[in-house]
Amino acid sequence: MMKKNIYQLLNEVETDFREYEQTELSSREKDYHKQKVLMEVRRMGNKENKNKKGRVWKAAAGMAAACAVAVGVTSLANPVLAKEIFSNVFGNLVENAQGEKYEKEDTEMYTKLGKSATAIQDEVSKQQEQGSYVTTMENNGVTVSVSDVYCDGYVLYYTASIKTDNEGLNKADGIIVETKEGQRNPSIFVDGAQLSGYSSKAFDKSKDGSFVTINQIDLINPTDAQEKAIDLKVGEKDTLVVDWDVKQFVGYLWDQWEESGEYVSTGKVEGDWHLRFPVTVDKSNNESFDINKEENGITVKSAVKTKAGLVVEVELPDFTKAPYNDPYNDPYVGIKDSQGNWLQWMNQRTDMHEDGTSTMQIMVLYDGEQDLTFEVTTKDEEPVTLANIGFQVP
Repeated sequence: MMKKNIYQLLNEVETDFREYEQTELSSREKDYHKQKVLMEVRRMGNKENKNKKGRVWKAAAGMAAACAVAVGVTSLANPVLAKEIFSNVFGNLVENAQGEKYEKEDTEMYTKLGKSATAIQDEVSKQQEQGSYVTTMENNGVTVSVSDVYCDGYVLYYTASIKTDNEGLNKADGIIVETKEGQRNPSIFVDGAQLSGYSSKAFDKSKDGSFVTINQIDLINPTDAQEKAIDLKVGEKDTLVVDWDVKQFVGYLWDQWEESGEYVSTGKVEGDWHLRFPVTVDKSNNESFDINKEENGITVKSAVKTKAGLVVEVELPDFTKAPYNDPYNDPYVGIKDSQGNWLQWMNQRTDMHEDGTSTMQIMVLYDGEQDLTFEVTTKDEEPVTLANIGFQVP
């Protein structure tokens, strides 16, 4: 009998989820965590797990831990220099990434976004109704501030920091925004619509004593709290207004666990933090171009280059049918540079059609690479390449 590969094992594993706290993920969040886990599985090797912390995306903590593997990387940026290039929060994010498991990926992301983002005070100063915005709020000894924003019409990022005199939180390695019983928290509203496509990352402690984070809001296919598609009418130079409501912060130690498997908590602070800030949708540098290349029934149609990313649109067949015969209709897809390295995933949208085919938009971090390849492979023990479509970015 042929030995099953890791993808088949992940698809077929049986888990008693009654043992875990239930956290409902939106369809956008499910896509995000699925791609992160698959990228992690592809990097699996024989190296030791030297970093117990891993990625702390609360909704997928168990999944990420199951795939935790160390990756040998080298420092890509001088943290001191980084703080001179862009904001202190981005500098702290870069500094916190040094020596961590995802140092290379995180440093690339923070550096690219840091150079393209706008300081929140500069953003507010452009608006006529400046008094209606709240970018810093203190409650119960915890001060939360929004520092930088980035939006190209496909994704919206904002950085934030926490400063506190709370003894319990200050003992923590990181602080997580957690749900409070009976409430949906945190709540993110964009132009008054509560969104479900929101990825909330932990605030990690920096050497200066602050806690910093960067959060992402999906704009490729925004959905409301009931996961119904909504139209935010994102124009060329529109301003989106983001409302961020938080009711509870919990501090954790990343290298200590309770018997239940949860991180050891150092303290909790409940309160009411409501931040409201503007974000300019800057599409001025977005550049569209056609590709129209096909291989084995798979077509790379077009792409859009943004300030920090590349959005590639592809047409995919029904992989359950011949000649693919994939029972899950779920091959691995990704974009590689000329050296064969996978470009870092940022966002994704998949539109399934009645005949089993689909249209997919894949957004990856982009830093000027000209020769790229869209690759599709099966998830067999010995992967079969279904398509290897090279294209150029002008």
